Amino acid sequence: MANHQMLDNVTHKDVRIITDQHPDLGDTGSYATTFINEFRDVQNQYPIFFRKNTETAKFEAIALFGFAESENLYLDDQGWHASYIPLSVQRRPFLIGFKDVDNQGVVEQEAVVHIDMDSPRINTERGELVFLPQGGQSEYLQSVSNILGHIHEGHQMTDVFIDTMLELELIESVNIKVTLDDGSEHELNSLYTLHEEKVQALDAEVVAQLHQKGYLQHMYMQMASLANMPALIRRKNQVMGLS
Repeated sequence: MANHQMLDNVTHKDVRIITDQHPDLGDTGSYATTFINEFRDVQNQYPIFFRKNTETAKFEAIALFGFAESENLYLDDQGWHASYIPLSVQRRPFLIGFKDVDNQGVVEQEAVVHIDMDSPRINTERGELVFLPQGGQSEYLQSVSNILGHIHEGHQMTDVFIDTMLELELIESVNIKVTLDDGSEHELNSLYTLHEEKVQALDAEVVAQLHQKGYLQHMYMQMASLANMPALIRRKNQVMGLS
């Protein structure tokens, strides 16, 4: 159970964060949320799909890491084997929370940094200091705050992008069937992608509008990212000792 607390330099003055990537540190999920403002980096390494969030029923973009629950084929005891780690993984154990603030009589929500105190990364012995001895923010915390800022912006940008794809009826469900070298099969049936034929059939005016918004590039990055599926299958075969 997560224990999210608003970060402050009194309660959390001695907190340190282990920044290594290791299966024992909570990074074994088979996917992570990703955002269009990092698609360029993500699509070089991982397949990008869409899925419906089970809590909100809204579509979100994800980077796929494995074919089974809690299977991250990019991660082992030696670390994370990819040149880029998605922002939603980099930010752990920090997250964006909100607090009510009074703005001239109007209550508004302000984004603030929270920390999950149940994370195995948290300790007081080793790792990166969150706060300096005098109470100021460490360089590490400043870096995390920058990442959270990109995530906050990315959430908003990606929501609008996905809404546009839905309005144009470009998102379609896809069943992924993977056959490994030993003949065993894995099936993923809750994923979505862009319908390439419909994208190619868009009229010139719509294409121009998408290009102006920068969406056309994101669309082709998502579709191009699926070329990473064979490499992910090879990773699965290697992990199982099949190749």
